[in-house]
Amino acid sequence: MTYAEREKLLLEYLAQKEIVSLTTACELTGASVATMRRDFDTLQEKGLAERSHGALRLAPKKEKSFFGGTEILDDTDREKYAIAREAAKVVSSGESIFIGTGKTCNMLAAQLGGVERLTVVTTSITAVLELVEHPNVHLTLLGGDVHTGKNFIETLDSDISHTLRNYYFDKVFITMDGIDPERGYMVQDKARIPLYTQLSRMTRRLYILADSRKFDRKAFATVFPPDKTCRIISTKKLPQHFTAYYAQKGIPCTLVSVE
Repeated sequence: MTYAEREKLLLEYLAQKEIVSLTTACELTGASVATMRRDFDTLQEKGLAERSHGALRLAPKKEKSFFGGTEILDDTDREKYAIAREAAKVVSSGESIFIGTGKTCNMLAAQLGGVERLTVVTTSITAVLELVEHPNVHLTLLGGDVHTGKNFIETLDSDISHTLRNYYFDKVFITMDGIDPERGYMVQDKARIPLYTQLSRMTRRLYILADSRKFDRKAFATVFPPDKTCRIISTKKLPQHFTAYYAQKGIPCTLVSVE
């Protein structure tokens, strides 16, 4: 029996009984005690159930909160919201901006509906949905491949990349998957490197929106060196050595409180 089959069986049992012992779980699935313990850990990590004195209990339903169409799940999401709110303050009427992908950028989009004569170009489908009902915002969703499970354009068409060279943005807002003091600004998907590199040459101000979890974290591919000319918006949870580094290099860094 595969893990997916065991998970389905256990969740069906929990839906009826609310709790399953380790012994019962082994009998249901035919799996060993060691395998079932790993399954219990996995189900807990996924938030589907909770470990309880050698048994597995159905996870209680949590009240969900949303900002726009974006669900706020934990403290990291609250950081993202605070960063997005600060980023929205720098957007002015009549500007042309680019909004990248990721939850922080989606939260930013949700706060821009009241900005007059705003032009937004984005690769985020969610950002478009946040702004599509606002007639004062002119929207452009860049074309390309949308991969399964993603809410953004992952690979731009060659024609779109060529057209993009004719644009110029007052401000560009993007996120990173990791920021390391030696390797710089990194993403997990190397396909984003050409777009971000191109955007950095097409704007007056490049903003990198990063919650504290992104710092001292490595990802697959480096986009920009650590001393890249940009503006950082993060929270007061930013590691101190990054604060000192940005001050030394003269890189503007806005740190916000998290409510």
